[in-house]
Amino acid sequence: MTAQPRILFLCRGSLHDGLGHVTRSRTVAQRLAGRAEVKFIVIGDGCAEPLLAGRALDFIADADVGTARVWFREFAPAIVVLDLLTLERDFCRAIAASALAVGLSPIFDGMEELALCFHRTAQLGPDWHFAPGRPELRAGLEYAVVSSHTTRIPELVFEHHASDPTLSIAISMGGTDAANKTLRVLERLKELPQRLLIWLLLGEGYGHSYQALVDTMRGSRHEIILAKTNDSMWRILHLCSLVVLAAGTTTYEAAFAGIPSINLLENGRSYFLIEELVAKGAALCAGHSFDESLGALNGLIAGLDADRPRLRAMHRAAQTLIDGQGADRIAAEILAFQAARTG
Repeated sequence: MTAQPRILFLCRGSLHDGLGHVTRSRTVAQRLAGRAEVKFIVIGDGCAEPLLAGRALDFIADADVGTARVWFREFAPAIVVLDLLTLERDFCRAIAASALAVGLSPIFDGMEELALCFHRTAQLGPDWHFAPGRPELRAGLEYAVVSSHTTRIPELVFEHHASDPTLSIAISMGGTDAANKTLRVLERLKELPQRLLIWLLLGEGYGHSYQALVDTMRGSRHEIILAKTNDSMWRILHLCSLVVLAAGTTTYEAAFAGIPSINLLENGRSYFLIEELVAKGAALCAGHSFDESLGALNGLIAGLDADRPRLRAMHRAAQTLIDGQGADRIAAEILAFQAARTG
């Protein structure tokens, strides 16, 4: 019997870096766990531990780069899956010299060291300049990773909630929201004259004041519900007709689920990450900076509130785009690529 390959997942997850890389890597790692010996390292402050505990993964959630180097040397993996924005270049080169280096992050400063890279949209980064065939790029919505907890919203369920006179919307600015964008979005929404039901989905790493969020809405017509969520967020989103997001991995999960999204970009360079979903009618981009997005947000919400048929059209468009098999596809192609490489 052929020995199972050793696969090391290396990502970042902290209050500063957020948790999107962790949740994406976790989903792919779970698909590989039965076919490989998997270890999972998070370079971070430990806030990712609740996302990994109890999931049959051998992990460390509070590693530094030195610890990651030790695990890499001692585990001697055949494959290393990297999901992070930055990593010391000498470490990247050491990984590429002895293992198949695979990337899951569309923004990574060591991209040219990778042999294989998966990208969740056909739209490529405007700053990407690679040598021919390095890395081999597999790009498209078929590689969008969707958590197993993300479930489709049936059309009758969406129709029921979209027909309610009070629009129900959710706000999710990521698992940590270090900059407390949630508070700034809420301050902006307070200015809307029409009544909304607002669900604030606060991730495991949200460390700001819940009371400040409640106090911000005093005197407004809106009803607000605060929920600390992880996997349960999709049960809540089934009750909503619109979600305001930070244009990360959750935007693709929302498209799979069939909930229209308004996305607030940090800067225009990252627009390529959601451009295909916008072009195909599943999502909206509020602007190419966070301040610009905030300025446009209320107008977009008011427009969709007044045009419920457009919300329904976005719901239908979204559900045709992503099949939910991205993590399985990536896992299978990583193993096939390694098998072909080793002969």
